[in-house]
Amino acid sequence: MRLNPLLLVAISACIAAPLSAQGSSSQEMPEQKFLDQVEAPGHVLITARGADAVNAEARRKGLKFPAVGYWSPDNVCFSNPPKGDCNGLFTR
Repeated sequence: MRLNPLLLVAISACIAAPLSAQGSSSQEMPEQKFLDQVEAPGHVLITARGADAVNAEARRKGLKFPAVGYWSPDNVCFSNPPKGDCNGLFTR
């Protein structure tokens, strides 16, 4: 069976597009972009020490993954060990 090359390109695009739209879950959002999302309907703000603690609290509360985004004033969300408070936005 021989597959049409255009069909393969179309399938690849369908798979890759949703992944690129989700953003990176291992880097922080720009401050203003994050703050603009805080008041959006259905968004829940979680603050904890480091992204892992933020994610654990979000799971405990039954929030949806992946996170909308993460942000901290000192860019410490993904430092290891955690060096300060990290804010994460999730949807219900």
